[in-house]
Amino acid sequence: MNRIERYLGRVLLVHTLLVWCVLLLILGLSELMLQIGMLRDGYTLVKGLAYALLKLPVYAYEIFPIALLIGTLIGLGSLANQGELTVLRVTGWSLTRIVTAVMKTALLAWLVVALLGEFVAPPSEAYATKLRAQALQKNMTIGDRSDFWMKEASRLIHVTRAVSESKLHGITVYGFEGTQLVSVLQAPTAIYQQGAWRLAQAVEQRLSWQPMLAAGPHQRLVWQQSAPSLQVQTFPIDPALLTRLHVQTRYMRIDDLYAYIGFLQQNGLDAAPYQLEFWRKLANPLAVVAMLVLVFPLLFGSQRQVSIGQRIFVGILIGMGFHLLNQIFGNLSVVYQLAPWLGAFLPSLALVVVGALLLRRLAR
Repeated sequence: MNRIERYLGRVLLVHTLLVWCVLLLILGLSELMLQIGMLRDGYTLVKGLAYALLKLPVYAYEIFPIALLIGTLIGLGSLANQGELTVLRVTGWSLTRIVTAVMKTALLAWLVVALLGEFVAPPSEAYATKLRAQALQKNMTIGDRSDFWMKEASRLIHVTRAVSESKLHGITVYGFEGTQLVSVLQAPTAIYQQGAWRLAQAVEQRLSWQPMLAAGPHQRLVWQQSAPSLQVQTFPIDPALLTRLHVQTRYMRIDDLYAYIGFLQQNGLDAAPYQLEFWRKLANPLAVVAMLVLVFPLLFGSQRQVSIGQRIFVGILIGMGFHLLNQIFGNLSVVYQLAPWLGAFLPSLALVVVGALLLRRLAR
């Protein structure tokens, strides 16, 4: 970067960080007020404060595009009001060059925040959820249900409740040969130790058909029951995956999302909503570019002074409008079974095209 590019980048970063901190402060205080309303004997003010602080990395990652948009409008808008952007254009800087200079800083800032969202926000969200659940004496659950199923080539596994990442309650394992049920294994608890699930007080029932020699081709059903003291089983789920499932989809790391999509597909479950979130993560850089491209026609197209309040209002309007458009197209792609990448990329592509057309019109 040359000196002018560094100057534009510094203005962008300073105003973006200011807006970012203000938004985080508002969200953090709002979260703390919500937790204060849930205080109990076991859920103290200290734990409520810890929960609100642990949520800050999640909020920081989620609101950064809006903060970047408003910060760009305020920072570059002040330069436009002072005539500095006009001076740049008079001295030979084209509109495309100014946009490119700002994009460099914006994408570098987004890369740092993306690392925060990938490596800090997911464990912070998981720990916050676990902390509050334990304090309120609530059981950990998978998704919105208390029980869940797993599927393998010759087994169906049902778990009544996940008490923690390494302890399950109410396990039933159905064994099949082809389409025929041959065994049922039940255990009240399972504990994960040394890379496998250890089932205590397990009871196994086996079904088999044996020919009746005296009765011709007829067969009889033989039932056997055994009660081994300990059963060691390998399930297609481990504590790491259970921990990830307590994180909302949009906060999961991209590699965890990819692994969980494979887990759902192996079990014959609908993975479309998770595929949509996976592609949305990949489309995030394009979304940042799309919103910033739309900002420049607003900065250079106006021939009069615009107040900071007006710029903040426009930034919020663009950010909320894009978020609504993104949600609508994404949900429509899931409902009508369209390609998930289409629902993730289409709103950003549409915004980039509109912004590019407006910039081209200004550059004439």
